[in-house]
Amino acid sequence: MRNVDAIIFDMDGVLIDSERISFECFQEVFKEYNYKMEEKFYLRLIGRNVKSIKVIMEEEYGTDFHFDTIYKKKANLALEITNRNGVIIKPGVHELLDYLNKENYKIAVATSTRRERALQLLEEAKIKDKVNYIICGDQVINSKPDPEIFLKAAEGLEVDNEKCIVIEDSDAGITAAHEAKMISIHVPDMKSLDDDTKELAFKVCDNLICVKNYLEETKES
Repeated sequence: MRNVDAIIFDMDGVLIDSERISFECFQEVFKEYNYKMEEKFYLRLIGRNVKSIKVIMEEEYGTDFHFDTIYKKKANLALEITNRNGVIIKPGVHELLDYLNKENYKIAVATSTRRERALQLLEEAKIKDKVNYIICGDQVINSKPDPEIFLKAAEGLEVDNEKCIVIEDSDAGITAAHEAKMISIHVPDMKSLDDDTKELAFKVCDNLICVKNYLEETKES
């Protein structure tokens, strides 16, 4: 593996265990409007920003689909659940972040979540102060699988994009990392990668502790 200066993390499903909550909240709100959302369809939304999700949903449910209202209700319900139960982080988050800081890697979070909500979640999870740069879905024009958000993360970190590792759980994120000419490591959350996307990933790790172990081994070799 080529020399690496920076690690760029997706947030939902990688750092924070939020995708399942989001899916269940969508299902609950959909009932009010006599719609159904299957898990297979939700998996298509993972890694994408609100603008991109709206396009996909209107293609699926029609242009008369009340997306803005439904999405807002979903977001409010997810916020209510998080406020009640706390932010759940993925296993190994702080162990990996502490290791990266000790080894002087630059660290970014590149998430499709809107900035206000992302900063709140990262603060509550005690992650925000451990990273150098954060870029969010409402700060870019194009959603993953477009590489824009990762290229801007590298720019914000002031590192060459080819010296970045991206940690992602989604097909859209792995594709975006590949298009950005970055090394990608897939850490599965709700799904495995599609066969075509799997070929784009440099490595698959079961969890973030596995990522830490791999970086340690690579450094020593």
